[in-house]
Amino acid sequence: MKNAHLRFGWLTYVKSTEKTTTSIKLRLDRFIGEVLPDPPRQAKAHLISVIGGDTQVAAVSAAISLGDRFMVEGPGVPPIRVCLGRNAQCFKGSVQLRGRKKPLRHLIALSEEFAGSSVTASSGRTLLASSGNRFIWASIAHTHGIPGMPDWADWFAGELKTHRAIMPALGIGCEPVIVKGQKEQFLDWLSWGVESEAIRIPASTGSIRWPRFNLESLFLPAK
Repeated sequence: MKNAHLRFGWLTYVKSTEKTTTSIKLRLDRFIGEVLPDPPRQAKAHLISVIGGDTQVAAVSAAISLGDRFMVEGPGVPPIRVCLGRNAQCFKGSVQLRGRKKPLRHLIALSEEFAGSSVTASSGRTLLASSGNRFIWASIAHTHGIPGMPDWADWFAGELKTHRAIMPALGIGCEPVIVKGQKEQFLDWLSWGVESEAIRIPASTGSIRWPRFNLESLFLPAK
């Protein structure tokens, strides 16, 4: 964790009323979003993870529930206005640091799309927190209930690129991607792959062990 702050970004929230203007700036350790096509340049946020004091985190949590917008910036992400949208979910916790009397507050907020796999499966697009081939294939197979082998991950990644069905998303502390396609489309690829012998079904029967993933393996390590 030495120099971990160097990979952090910033989340800025400004609230103006007739009498006062409140400005809050929090350290942002993780962010996932996607740039919206319509100008001006802004993004749909899917995951926000911030650290700060009690008052700051409470204010940001209230702003998320109201659907307010924030400014986000960090390594590889120039300043951009973002919003989590309706039905966002918030989770709060505490981080106790050595030498500090009061703990820091930690807030994680998820968009409705990122929190609900049922929404993802029916929308024809899947938002994933990592660009690793094995994670992408395992996530697609699990989300859509597709039969397959873990060894097909690299082949499936090649199909995604061939069909232009994968695109990078905005990320701080991670490398998120958006996969486009429905279950029927992916099954057609698998059918062609088996017929062409690009992928093979094992001759013997038995259980299939899929790789396990945790947050440490998905999110980028501190530098």
